[in-house]
Amino acid sequence: MKRYDVIVVGGGPAGVSAAKASGKTGAKTLLLEKAPAIMANKPCGQAVSQETLQTAEVKPDPTIVLHRAYAIVYAPNLNYVKIDRIGFLVDKSRLLQYIAAQAAEYGVEIHVREEALDVKVEDGSVKVKTNRGEYEANVVVGADGYNSTVARSLGVTEKSEPIPTLQYVMVNCSIRYPDAVRFFLGNNVAPGGYAWIFPQNEKIAEVGIGVRGAPAKEYLDAFVKRFSDELGKAQIIDYRGAPVPIGGLIGELVRDRVVLIGDAAGTVIPLTGAGIHSSIAAGLAAGKIAAEAALDGDVSRERLSEFYTLYKPWIDRIKKSLKVMRALEKMNDNELNLLAEILSDQDILDLANGLDILRVARKLAAHPIFAVKLVKAIT
Repeated sequence: MKRYDVIVVGGGPAGVSAAKASGKTGAKTLLLEKAPAIMANKPCGQAVSQETLQTAEVKPDPTIVLHRAYAIVYAPNLNYVKIDRIGFLVDKSRLLQYIAAQAAEYGVEIHVREEALDVKVEDGSVKVKTNRGEYEANVVVGADGYNSTVARSLGVTEKSEPIPTLQYVMVNCSIRYPDAVRFFLGNNVAPGGYAWIFPQNEKIAEVGIGVRGAPAKEYLDAFVKRFSDELGKAQIIDYRGAPVPIGGLIGELVRDRVVLIGDAAGTVIPLTGAGIHSSIAAGLAAGKIAAEAALDGDVSRERLSEFYTLYKPWIDRIKKSLKVMRALEKMNDNELNLLAEILSDQDILDLANGLDILRVARKLAAHPIFAVKLVKAIT
């Protein structure tokens, strides 16, 4: 049975980042990915901030960045707020492969088409059984998605609240704003979530939706028809869905010899459902702590809980964004329309990303509706 200091299960943003951070310490590290390739296997809008690539230590190379984009957020009545901060539309598969290549340069061993079937903590190590063999490690990092085998094997039953998402990649579009990622809110558009149009160029776009308590495909098809001037002649070349955990972090991310991150742990910004940046950050923190603990010979829950300290800025952001989401999900369309008239682009960024929400709360405190429905909830 081959032994490693750290085994990372899952090759998404959290997993490849954890493997890289572990390998960087000199720890003997194995990355397992059940898919045939390190690539974007679940639907994703692929829009990220410039800071995401900085966190990932990846240059905005044209093989990764499709183009730069600003954002437009639409209220139910289609009034909108333009957010001029420039982000990137990326090729997520290339981004993951680039980080995996960095991990390999640090000596990380990468296995694709190898699925973790069972994980057990026993006899002073963690044993990982796969479809191709068995391995031992001092620490396992579970970054294997919403239906995590690592979590299930260890008896972790808690999952972050999911929102079902569905996305089409559409071709032969006539995109009106090819340099803008667009978000559409409204209970008639996407109950409990939002719809989006993220263009790769004028002819190709990712068109998707996240809804709660409603049939996602029915609402997505209605959304496509609503924008028939842009999408009426388009055809679908990619059609995928997946749950996105938007309920915040689960209660137990760390155990003796084990750390859970990514969708397995709920390291996603709740209001936006964005998880690339927050999961890369979680992976870098978990990989570093797991490797250092393994090399030092102290892989207890207490030692691995240093992850919480290193990841604290993101934990705070996730908690704040969850508060805002809980408040906004109780609002009707008229209230959302009114909110769009009051908020600035910076206000929306802060609320969505769990940043300076108290500043926005003070701005809304004098309003008779939002003082009760929003300010009280987020403060």
